[in-house]
Amino acid sequence: MKGRASVLRSNIASTVGISSIGFLVSFASQIVISYHFGASAELDAYWAAFALMNLLAFPLTPLRDALVPEFHRRLREDTKEASGYFSRAMTLVLLVAVLGTLASWLLAEPLATLAVSAKQPQVRALAVGQLYWLAPAILLLAFSETMNSIMASYHRVVMQAFARLLGMISTLVVLALFAGILQTHVLPLSVIAAQATIAVVQFVVLHREGLVYRPAWPGDLGKRFMAVSGALLATYAASQAYAVLEKHTLTSFSAGLVSSFQYSVALTNVLITLVGVSLSNVLWPRFLDHAAGEERGRLYMDVSVAVRLTFLVMGWLCALVWINATALIELVYARGAFGTTAVAQTADTLRVAVFAAVPISVGLLMGRALISLGAARSVMVVGIATTLAGSVVLVAARLLGSPVLALSHWVVANLVGMVVYVLLLARACGIRQNGHGRAVWWLARWIAILLLAGIVIQVIPAGKTGLLALVVDVILRSMVFSTLFFVLAWLSGMFRGLPPLWRR
Repeated sequence: MKGRASVLRSNIASTVGISSIGFLVSFASQIVISYHFGASAELDAYWAAFALMNLLAFPLTPLRDALVPEFHRRLREDTKEASGYFSRAMTLVLLVAVLGTLASWLLAEPLATLAVSAKQPQVRALAVGQLYWLAPAILLLAFSETMNSIMASYHRVVMQAFARLLGMISTLVVLALFAGILQTHVLPLSVIAAQATIAVVQFVVLHREGLVYRPAWPGDLGKRFMAVSGALLATYAASQAYAVLEKHTLTSFSAGLVSSFQYSVALTNVLITLVGVSLSNVLWPRFLDHAAGEERGRLYMDVSVAVRLTFLVMGWLCALVWINATALIELVYARGAFGTTAVAQTADTLRVAVFAAVPISVGLLMGRALISLGAARSVMVVGIATTLAGSVVLVAARLLGSPVLALSHWVVANLVGMVVYVLLLARACGIRQNGHGRAVWWLARWIAILLLAGIVIQVIPAGKTGLLALVVDVILRSMVFSTLFFVLAWLSGMFRGLPPLWRR
């Protein structure tokens, strides 16, 4: 038990360390993009095409998520059978990816009308060209994302993070070296370079683990695989259609709004990757083991501890970003093509979007737990609820002509999804509902502490103009807020009942 605890602690530390380096690399990539493209119609077109690429690739994620539990179970019994099963499933994944690639080439123009409002004809025309260039990424994405999930069954969580880091570095290198030469074509090429790098690393690691891929007819995958993937298929289709609706709605307001939102999403995703993705990847093998041993109570307890820690850490990080939004945007992006208008618009967008990181990170943990239990229908329900909530917000924003309401769709949708996750995971683990009152009281204290610390921090006067003064202001505000937040959290008992996961 002690040895397993030491390994878990080491994996968490290593994964967070690698993710922290990825944080810096991702920041650097965003700086290069902002320098060359700012918040422009050209960048809006790229993000619209990216959403369409994901729409065409939507079947890949449910196939991948259905594969992992089935592969994990076979790996415990017979490694040769596990490789054979993987080969059949991977062939199916690749065939679907080929269809998506062909569709992106043959149907680029009609697809662009789905993602870009008729009010932005320039953006729509540019999106068609970007989709042509992004098409090969669908095949690479199919391979790399499937292999990434399979690595969890081998407990190679540190290598998962390392492969993603190398992918981020590849993106940065391509952007930095070729942005001035290739112009907007560099954006899809940087995606392709990242996915190719990740795929090569994963292939080498899994080959050394003994995993062998041989093209095989994708039959005999089992009823459970078909049930899980079929249940998730509609969910992921709806979620990608929702992403396309988002782009269409935002382009209906003004050019550059999609770009500002994506800059905000990129910054928010850094937090999600640093905390939510890292923690869910580290704990997924543990969830799989609990599920295989029918230890649902222990699985629920581990998720509960991880969720509360996520609220505390992620809430603190999101609040720091909210408080320093304008300063962060100026420090990170304000150079080259990224002017003062883009700074103001992106800072406002970031304040609306950043707290989505909390429910998203919590959802990652609960989603992994439900998939480990084979509760694919529960994940489907969450996906549908999230998509419906976000779509309602987007439609309402379009009708009311409110860009702020449109930008808030990400937070609202994931809050709804998180609530549904809680209810369904408790039911799947056989947990009675009488504990929800304590959870609500805990959340109420968390919100109160964030608000109180945030209000107090507003009394600190803004620093003078200039880069040095801006940095000093960010550091001062962050230190004061952090001290207030954690002292208030400790005094109100927020850390009570949160033993380290590795002691369990």
